[in-house]
Amino acid sequence: MKQLGKLTTVPIRNIWKKEPDFSAWLAEKENIALLGEEIGVEILAEETEAGVGDFSADILAKEDGGERLVIIENQYGSTDHDHLGKLITYAAGRGAKVLVWVVEKPRDEHRAAVQWLNDNTSADIGVFLVQIEIYVIGDSQPAPKFTILESPNNWIKSTRQNASLSERNLKQASWWTAFMDYAMEQPEFKKQFNRRKPQPQQWLSLPVGSAQCYLSLTVTKTQMGTELYIPDNKILFNALFERKDEIEKDLGFKMDWQELSGRKASRIIVTISGDFTKLIGNEKDFQWYCEKAIALKKTFSKYI
Repeated sequence: MKQLGKLTTVPIRNIWKKEPDFSAWLAEKENIALLGEEIGVEILAEETEAGVGDFSADILAKEDGGERLVIIENQYGSTDHDHLGKLITYAAGRGAKVLVWVVEKPRDEHRAAVQWLNDNTSADIGVFLVQIEIYVIGDSQPAPKFTILESPNNWIKSTRQNASLSERNLKQASWWTAFMDYAMEQPEFKKQFNRRKPQPQQWLSLPVGSAQCYLSLTVTKTQMGTELYIPDNKILFNALFERKDEIEKDLGFKMDWQELSGRKASRIIVTISGDFTKLIGNEKDFQWYCEKAIALKKTFSKYI
C-alpha cells in the first residue's frame, strides 16, 4: 500500500511574523482572490493600512465588477472585542458594505456577535468571519486555507428585501437569472466571468480586472446595453477617449462615449433597441450580451 503523508497545521507566525506581513501577503492579487473565492465576492485590494481618522484598516478593497467597498481586518491569536470594534469603525468611516474579519482562533462569543450583525443589518451589508489556517504534508510547502465560519444569511435578507419589491423588480431579477443560466453554458463567457448573483434592478455588474471601473449590462423598456462604467475617474475616461479610434478598431464596433458632465461617473456604452417591456429574454438577447461583454473585457483590460 502506498504510504500517505500526514496533514498538519503550522502556526501562522511561523510564516508571517507580524500581522502587517500577513496583510501585505493577502493584499496581493492572487492571494486575495483565494479569500474572495471562499466568501463569494471577487475582491481587488486597493490599499493596506488605509487611513480611517486616526486609525488604519488592514486592507481596503473593492468588489471587482461593482462599487461596494470591502474592509478586511486580520487578527492573530484569539479574537477580541478590540478587533471587532475596529472592523465596524473602519467600515463606518469608509462606508464599506462588505466586512471581512480574518482570524486565527475564533471565540464563540465573537461568532455569535457576527451572526447577530448579519441578522440585524440591512440587506446590502454583509459581515464575514473567516478562519485562516496553514497546512503542510511532511516537508511540503505550507498551503493557506480560508474557511468561512459566519456569513450573511442571504435567504433571510432576500426575504426581507423581496417583501418590498415591485412587479418590475421581480421581472428584472428573473431576467438576469435567465441570462446567467444561459451565459454560464457559454464556454468563452464562463472563462472570462464567474457567475454573478442576479439582483432586482436594471443592471448586472461584471468585473473587468480593475477597481477603477467595471462592466455593466443594462436593460430598460426600450433598449439593452453593455458598457464600461467608470464611477469616479474622469482622468481614466479622458485617457481612454484619447485612444477612442484605436479601441473601437480593436472592438470591431462603435461605442457611445458619455463623459456625463456634472457627474462623477462616466460610461462607454453600446446599445441595441427593442421592446423589453415584458422583460422576457431569449437566446438572441443573451448571446448579444455575452459577445459584447467578452469583447469589452478583452479590449479595455489592455488599456486600463
